[in-house]
Amino acid sequence: MEEQLAVLAATAANTVVSSLSTDAWARVKELVVGVWRRHRPDEESAAVSATDAALEVLRGSPSDEEEARLVEAWQARFRTLLDAEPAARRALAALVDELAAEQAGQAEQAEQGERAERGDAPAQRIDMRAEAKDGGTVYQAGRDMHVNPT
Repeated sequence: MEEQLAVLAATAANTVVSSLSTDAWARVKELVVGVWRRHRPDEESAAVSATDAALEVLRGSPSDEEEARLVEAWQARFRTLLDAEPAARRALAALVDELAAEQAGQAEQAEQGERAERGDAPAQRIDMRAEAKDGGTVYQAGRDMHVNPT
């Protein structure tokens, strides 16, 4: 159980720091502070201060070392929270899941933007059905098709 909490704290720290450096930083801050509000309300202002300090560092184009120190600091914060409030485990896991889903959505949007810039059509779901009878041939394509009969 101890190892699982350490992994959760490390995952949460990495996810929070990487998410704070995106345009979704306000939502990240809201989620992080919400965990403390629910489980350690007396430490909520410290969570706000720590989040604001992390944002300042991340806005200044931090070095890899500075970013690693931020991750370590958040990992220690989350670990302390989990040690004091084991019930926070679910809330922290939900925070990680939500931020990971948001990051995946942002990555998908960025990919679609890149495709649009290249002139590629966005992926679409296409259902096709066909039946060939009496020796007929069926050709199906979701996009351009060039058939050269032999």
